[in-house]
Amino acid sequence: MKKVMIVVDMQVDFVTGSLGTGEAQAIVPKLCKKLQKEREQGTRIIFTKDTHGEDYLETQEGGKLPVKHCIRGTEGWELIPELSGFTGEVVEKPTFGSTILPGLIGEEEVIELVGLCTDICVISNALLLKAHFPEKIIQVDASCCAGVTLESHQNALAAMKMCQIDVLEENREETEAEKITVQTFGKFQVFAGGRPVKFARRKSEELFAFLIDRRGAGVSNTEIASILFEDKEYNRSVKNQVQTIISQMLKTFREYGVEDIIVRQWNSLAVDTSKVKCDFYDFLKSEENDMMNFSGEYMSNYSWAEYTTGFLIQQKL
Repeated sequence: MKKVMIVVDMQVDFVTGSLGTGEAQAIVPKLCKKLQKEREQGTRIIFTKDTHGEDYLETQEGGKLPVKHCIRGTEGWELIPELSGFTGEVVEKPTFGSTILPGLIGEEEVIELVGLCTDICVISNALLLKAHFPEKIIQVDASCCAGVTLESHQNALAAMKMCQIDVLEENREETEAEKITVQTFGKFQVFAGGRPVKFARRKSEELFAFLIDRRGAGVSNTEIASILFEDKEYNRSVKNQVQTIISQMLKTFREYGVEDIIVRQWNSLAVDTSKVKCDFYDFLKSEENDMMNFSGEYMSNYSWAEYTTGFLIQQKL
C-alpha cells in the first residue's frame, strides 16, 4: 500500500527553543531512524511548519499562549538540524491543523503522523485527515511523538484511538524496560525514559524508595509514617502528612505516564516489580549473584536501608 508520512512541526522552537521540552528532544533519534527507513522504502514525506508573523502576540492564539515562537524567517521557525538530510514537501500552517494538508494527499492509502505536539498539532491534523479520508488508514506512531506533558500525550493518544485513528505503540517489552529505571546501588535515583524523575517532595521520593526496598510487599500508612517520620507519634497531623506525601508521589508518576507501577489497596501501597527495572531486583534474579555493580553502598541517602545493605554485603562475601 502507498504511504505518506506527515512530520508535524519538528521545528527548533518546539524542540530546543522557546517552547522546547526534554520529551521533544528525546524523540529525535527515533524519528530520524524511522525517516531513514521510510525513505529507503520510497515513502512520500511531508513536513509541516508552524508559521506565525511578527504580530503573533496580537492574535487569539498569542493571547492564550503569549510566547513568541516559529516566527517566519527566524531560526526557531526552521526544521531541526537533524532533519537537514531528509527531503520532502514543506507545508506552512498558521493554525494547529492545516486546512490545505488534505488537498495534498493523493492515492496514498496509509497516512502516518509523527512529531509535535501530540496533544495539539498532531491530534488536530490527524482528526482533520480522518474527517476528509474516512476510508484511508490514518495512524500515529506514539514513539515518535511528544506532548506538552506525558499525561497530555497519553490523553491525546487515547482520544485518537476513540476516533478510530490507529496508534502504533512502542515495542511493549522495550517500553516497560525504558519506562522506569531505579538505581539503588549508591544513592537512590529514579529515571523515566532515561531522564531523572523530579519529585515535588523529598519525602515522596523516599516513600518510593521504601516501596522499592519492600520488593512488592504492601505497606500500611502507619509503616510509612514510622519510616518517614521515625519516632513521631502517629497522630492526625502525621496521618495527614502521609496522605499528602502519597498523593504527591502518585501525581508525579501520573505526570510521567507510569502511575500503574503503584498498586493500591485498602491501607496498603506497593510497587509492581514487573514494571520497574532495578539493579537490586536484577541482582536478586541472578543465579550467579553478580555483585560487580555493588560497592558496599545501597540507598546511601536513607538510614533505614542499612538492613538491606548488610544483606547485600553478606552476599558479596
